Amino acid sequence: MSNKFPNLTCFFDAAGRYSHSENTPLVFAAIGIWSSDVNRVRDALVACTPFGLKKWAKDDGTTAKSIFRLICKRQLYGAVNIIWKNTLAWKRYHQTGQEIYDKGVKRSQEHIPFAKPMATLKIHLFGDILADLYGHMVGRNQHLLQKGNSPMQSVTVTAVCDTDVHGELNQQIFKDVLEASNDLPNTERATGIRTNFNVVLKSEEEEPLLHLPDYLAGFHYSRTAYEEDGNDRQSVLDAATALISKWPPNCFRIREGPFEDEYLWKVLFSIMYCQRRSGISCCSS
Repeated sequence: MSNKFPNLTCFFDAAGRYSHSENTPLVFAAIGIWSSDVNRVRDALVACTPFGLKKWAKDDGTTAKSIFRLICKRQLYGAVNIIWKNTLAWKRYHQTGQEIYDKGVKRSQEHIPFAKPMATLKIHLFGDILADLYGHMVGRNQHLLQKGNSPMQSVTVTAVCDTDVHGELNQQIFKDVLEASNDLPNTERATGIRTNFNVVLKSEEEEPLLHLPDYLAGFHYSRTAYEEDGNDRQSVLDAATALISKWPPNCFRIREGPFEDEYLWKVLFSIMYCQRRSGISCCSS
């Protein structure tokens, strides 16, 4: 077996509302596939859903069964991040983020939607789940890393996200911020991998594989956001749970916790990065 670490492609989606509402979580999910296998997995997905693909929110359970059966059978890699918003840090984030945004708008004399608190939150949390999934895939495949003083490997990580980032400028900023993660000196020293992130924005019609993280995020959102007796997705959840329980535990990782100040300061840094990216100074008096 070759010890060249393969290129990989990651597909991302989220469930939950970015609003101020504190009662339900945000859920970010990602599915990782070796890039050389992407076409085969896509063909398999289309073949096992002959009546078409629906989003999680509109599915009666038929597509969910096909998708989770595919994920488990092919032992795809996955990551899920469940973030609860009923914290003081969540309130502080909205307040402080809005203050920074308002200063930027005042100085630029124009709208800068990519620097709104919810827009930068989305950028950061997509980057967060990307790091989780990439780190998990590297950790589970250390036998593919170079040994000793071998030359540095170059690995391309293609991140495919849904085009719910609206506007050409917003999309470019989204790509720029995530692709700026290419400089990973600690990862290079630990793994011998030099990573090149390539961000692609596509719709689910253009890329059917985006349905995989949509269902993974939707499953965990529906599972955690509602009580059983008030969950109109319970029958779909029951069917999906029976299948997803067969997913080998070493193929995925799940994080769940509150929105904390760690997120707050990272995301506020992202707001200022976005504004500096457009030549806007927002922090001076």
